[in-house]
Amino acid sequence: MKWSVPGIVPLGLAVLLAVAVVSHDAHTAADPGATVRNAFGPDVGLGANQCRGACGGGCPGSCARAISYECSGSAQLRRVVSYTCGTHEGCRDHDDCLDACISGNTGAADCQSRCDAAVMDSYGFEKATAWLLGKGPYDGETTFEYTRHGPAAPEPAYRCPEGAGRQCGKHVGCVASNGNLVDPVFDAYPSVSGTMRISGLRTGPLCPGDVNRICGQSARINVNGEEQCPGGHCTRFGMAFDYTNADPSAPLQCTTSTRSSEDDFVGDLIKLGGDAVAERNEATGGPAEEDGMGQLMGAFAKVIASGDSPEDIDVSITTTDEQGRPVESQRVGPPPIPRTISIPAPGGHLFVPMYQLSGNSKVGTVKERRITCTHKGRPVLETVFILHTELGPDATPAEKEVARLREQAEGMEKMLEKSEAEQQSFRQEADALEAELGF
Repeated sequence: MKWSVPGIVPLGLAVLLAVAVVSHDAHTAADPGATVRNAFGPDVGLGANQCRGACGGGCPGSCARAISYECSGSAQLRRVVSYTCGTHEGCRDHDDCLDACISGNTGAADCQSRCDAAVMDSYGFEKATAWLLGKGPYDGETTFEYTRHGPAAPEPAYRCPEGAGRQCGKHVGCVASNGNLVDPVFDAYPSVSGTMRISGLRTGPLCPGDVNRICGQSARINVNGEEQCPGGHCTRFGMAFDYTNADPSAPLQCTTSTRSSEDDFVGDLIKLGGDAVAERNEATGGPAEEDGMGQLMGAFAKVIASGDSPEDIDVSITTTDEQGRPVESQRVGPPPIPRTISIPAPGGHLFVPMYQLSGNSKVGTVKERRITCTHKGRPVLETVFILHTELGPDATPAEKEVARLREQAEGMEKMLEKSEAEQQSFRQEADALEAELGF
């Protein structure tokens, strides 16, 4: 679901809500109790809208989010991200209205405000505002599953890292030789051909004292601030891979998106809105020269879009040139996630260092940072880091005690996961033996 709130916000936020709606095939909001997969709505400037019929923008933070895997082919895995969201007739009416309006393609630029006004008129301003924030009242829940990021986007295939085996059945995943569950890693885009290809992707923390090497495969990064980066204390991590079929004249282009357990509605709104306006203007050529306010909004959006995520804007924001491209020489600080990566040869090995500042989040905060890279406009790879903010070098005794209790709780959860994996393995062995004996 996507909302705008005309007439009740100051100029700064008004910039963010000026999101143009472009034509797309119409879809219908999912009903309460339904589970739908890869259901995408109209393009509103940020790519295809997800979670149609959910109350809130896109798939709001109020949705329960889960990640699971399905076995695919002889050795690969399919990553499934699911959102179980509160829904209401008013939220479904809003998205159905938007789909029908855009499908008719009559005054599509006004569809958003027209549908917002219709819901406010039918259900009242108070309820409509609560739905904008992803809150209730609800009349049910809907589960949305996604295995790709857009209707035309390729579906990524994952694999188990070296030393781990794939486990299918009730509990799908990767199991290391010691019985512990480990995170699958990106393998390829099976449907994409004729472009740069990678293999042997490794992601994880950098080795202490050696910032040019990854120590261990892990999607989890413990952000404890034991190192120093531009902007303050930080933790360094990265990715490395082999590659072939690349054009050295064109760099690898990477973008990031971040989901956080912290409630930063305004920060997320600013970042998403800035990206939306910048993307819309790039697609349409931007406002007319005589439209001074439109030009100002567009310039503001480009600056916001130059940051990687809300919490990174203060360290990675930069000015832009006349074409809207970031001026790297004027960037406040190096971006935590490189946006452009030079390719030295048609084939070889690449190591990409990254970092996360530790002072931007409270202890216990968990951020999921997804990185997607393309080469000459074609998708090449994607990976996810789970950033856990831990105690820094100046932690108080109370903070240390809270961290100790959290660590104990996580240890219990891992023990339960390992026990479930062992039980599944035993059941598979029993089933195989039963089939062999003809029981």
